[in-house]
Amino acid sequence: MSYPRIATFARLADGGVQPKRSIAGQSTLLQRGMHDITYDAVHDEIFIANPIAQAILVFRGGADGDEAPIRVIQGPKTQMAHPDYAVAVDPVHDELFVVEKEYILVYPRAAHGDTAPIRVIRGPDTGVDRTQGLVVDPIRNLLVVGNGNKLLIFNRTDNGNVKPRAVIAGPHTGISGTGNLRIYPPKGWIISRFWGGEDEREEGEGEGGGREGGGVAVWSVNDNGDVPPLWVLKNSGEGGMGGARIALNPNGKELIVGGGLELRVFSFPEIF
Repeated sequence: MSYPRIATFARLADGGVQPKRSIAGQSTLLQRGMHDITYDAVHDEIFIANPIAQAILVFRGGADGDEAPIRVIQGPKTQMAHPDYAVAVDPVHDELFVVEKEYILVYPRAAHGDTAPIRVIRGPDTGVDRTQGLVVDPIRNLLVVGNGNKLLIFNRTDNGNVKPRAVIAGPHTGISGTGNLRIYPPKGWIISRFWGGEDEREEGEGEGGGREGGGVAVWSVNDNGDVPPLWVLKNSGEGGMGGARIALNPNGKELIVGGGLELRVFSFPEIF
């Protein structure tokens, strides 16, 4: 049986290798059910949401073993109910974005304890109702939200019941469900894990099963409407794309897909 941990591997690791470091143990406050992790390279910190504890845990970038978080955001003032699928850090404007299913919470990046959000995007006009991905473009001051079969683009500073400035959705997008998101701000690319069909997406939401389908698609932050992706990456080999979570390695021009007890690394130089 797997146990809650954050494992760090060598970039060129392959096969059944041991991690170089592993954050695990009671002091870490890690629990099962956590679905996204974000690394802030500017401040060398790791952010992860704990939905069971209704908390955001922040670790040192070099944390190892049974090491406690350096900060914990938790309490009734936070308005967190079930933080789970996405946490995004904007190191330029020193802000932290947290996804709830039907709203987006924004905190100071260095928030600690029972801290109230500084902004909340919530209401019927937002279109936010089943969010599973979120990324920030600090260069263009934009916020991109993956919401079911749509990508919603907001101004970074939006607050309250605001309409998105752009919506990427429709049959030409080629998807029925968005997943984990990443962004490459130097070029304004939105990179989205997607499921190719409704049945496939629903299976992919389960623990460890059905996540091999779909692919990864790329749009521009300037897109709006029923726009086909600029690139689509699919793997026709055994196991397809692998897991449901994605990460970027710009230095190696690589896309990393994780989940289902494995990591797969793809060369994707076109987006860098």
